[in-house]
This record gives sequence, structure tokens and C-alpha cells, in this order.
Amino acid sequence: MIAASAVLYIEADENYVHIKYMEGERLKDYSLRASMKSLEDLMRKHGLIRCQRSYYINPQHIKVLRRDKEGVISAELDVANQKSIPVSPKYYDALAKWL
Repeated sequence: MIAASAVLYIEADENYVHIKYMEGERLKDYSLRASMKSLEDLMRKHGLIRCQRSYYINPQHIKVLRRDKEGVISAELDVANQKSIPVSPKYYDALAKWL
């Protein structure tokens, strides 16, 4: 079982989702056959927020939200060498309230 606090983000990939989480100091990936829509209530219950059509993110692991010159918003995580997660303008306000 993966603790909600260990989850960094969840990324959609066709009929699967990839759950990226920390186990001690190691980054792990767990794939699950599910849709983003089917996970919506469960994610909300455990504090993960939809930040883009293909991503849920754990606000506890967001270091900073950045907007580049073109206006693209991304969330930088508190884990070294981890990619930034895209944030769509549609979800920005809800995510910013958690930070």
C-alpha cells in the first residue's frame, strides 16, 4: 500500500495511470489500469489535486509554481532531479489556494 503523503504525482497514459511516489529515498513508479476520472473522488479524499488534464499532484511536495515567458505554468517538486509538472490555467487557482 502506498501512503498518500508519499505520492508525488499521478500521470495518465491512455488507459493507465502512473503513480510516482517516494519509498524512503527512492523514487518509485506504480502503474494501474484506471482512468483519471475514476480516481477523482479518491484523489480529492487524500489531498491530491488535479493540475492538468493528465496529472494529479500532491501539494505537499510542490516547492514552487513557475510561469515562463510564454505564460506556461509548471510545478517544481521538492524531489531532486524530478521533472516539472504542467499546470493548466483552468486548475491554477485551485492549486494556488493549497500552497
